[in-house]
Amino acid sequence: MSHQALDFLFVPRSIALVGITISKPDHWTRTFLDSLLEFRFKGQIYLVNPRGGEIHGLKVYKSLDDISGEVDYVISTVPAQAALNLVEECAGKGVRAIHFCTAGFSETGEEGRKRLEAELAELSREKGVRIIGPNCMGIYCPDSGLSFHTDFPKESGSVGFISQSGGNAIDLIRLVMWRGVRFNKVVSYGNACDLNESDFLEYLGSDPYTKIVALYIEGVKDGRRFRQALTKAADQKVIILLKGGTTTGGTRAVAGHTGALAGNDAIWDALCKQLRVIRVHSMDQLADTLVTLSFMDVPRGRNVALIGVGGGASVLITDEFEKRGLNVPPLPQTIRSYIQEFTPIAGNILRNPIDCSQTLTETKNIVRILDIISSWSAIDFLVGFLRPSQASPSVRGAMVQMVEKMLNKSKAASKPMAVMLEPSILPKEAKEVFSFIQEFVSFKLPVYFSFSSAADALNLVLNYYESLDNKLRTKPS
Repeated sequence: MSHQALDFLFVPRSIALVGITISKPDHWTRTFLDSLLEFRFKGQIYLVNPRGGEIHGLKVYKSLDDISGEVDYVISTVPAQAALNLVEECAGKGVRAIHFCTAGFSETGEEGRKRLEAELAELSREKGVRIIGPNCMGIYCPDSGLSFHTDFPKESGSVGFISQSGGNAIDLIRLVMWRGVRFNKVVSYGNACDLNESDFLEYLGSDPYTKIVALYIEGVKDGRRFRQALTKAADQKVIILLKGGTTTGGTRAVAGHTGALAGNDAIWDALCKQLRVIRVHSMDQLADTLVTLSFMDVPRGRNVALIGVGGGASVLITDEFEKRGLNVPPLPQTIRSYIQEFTPIAGNILRNPIDCSQTLTETKNIVRILDIISSWSAIDFLVGFLRPSQASPSVRGAMVQMVEKMLNKSKAASKPMAVMLEPSILPKEAKEVFSFIQEFVSFKLPVYFSFSSAADALNLVLNYYESLDNKLRTKPS
């Protein structure tokens, strides 16, 4: 499928919200209207409900036929039993696509509901109306002002996300948005009675504005076509895949969620390895991998210098990194001797990891340490580890200064850098620590919230880059 083939879904000229609730401002059907208004959707917005009326100064039409203008795209919240009639109406109006948010189709497992979904798919093909869903949240495209939540970022990025689950689409956007990641196009496609994962993968795989494509998939409609789409996309983009339904219980849950057939997990694993697709196993791992790909330049190798605060932490970090094949080489005696000339031995550990607890506020000495470590030829990248919740505001400020200087030194030495923060943050400190984190996000650094999550993401990304030809080993931009 060419890049232009589905443009009308992501950049519609006009949208009709059919089934929007008139009397209940907090009803879930209002979410789509509130989002379009918040994002200042660039096209025309029409509201449809048989009762008529007005919402936010917009006229509510009693039917699609009452609208004099053209309608490209319909977001439907009508009950499942009204879906077939709506397709007929849309076809008569010249609507190109319908997003059926409503559930109550094949995912219920009821034969009558399965037949209804099959009839919906058949009618849509007959009438030439494309369907997203049913049982999904639809499309988020900040460039066009199309969104299914008001709190999503309005800035566009270079990440695409194809998700069979609407909830997981919402979660991923929120998990990474405050860590600096921005999306170009996101689609939650649900039961996929018409448009499915292969359609969207073919589209995003050829989209020039999308550099990374993430997928959450429970099952596929056509295995051969999906493999072809994945092969082609993986040749052009970085692909990350999270497969839902990998256990017996998970497979049962998939059947009740979107009605999909989950498939053999070993086959998925082999497919990802063969096609150089990064396979992740949780939403957190997907988020951490996206953050790494978005903000970390490609390290030349696996040797890391760990610099930060905490003796016990430094032991655990080393274990987590080395268990995943990330090397933490010992500091040479020449470098240790140099640092010991101006740094007290008590309270500092100078081995790699380098614990700078007692030197943190001594700017001049921190700079000298960073100078020598960043120029150390045995390392390929640097990772800072910090404990902001155990620090006073002034010490937090010193941590930010240390990371900024560390970043400058790492750039000068062409060695990428990341930051790990402790996960133990007290509720009363959350606001201050959040502001602290945003300092690092403003530096465009990958930020992690546990030693294991950092090690996992870095290892996955390094595995991916190591699988590529040297000419292709560049960060997506």
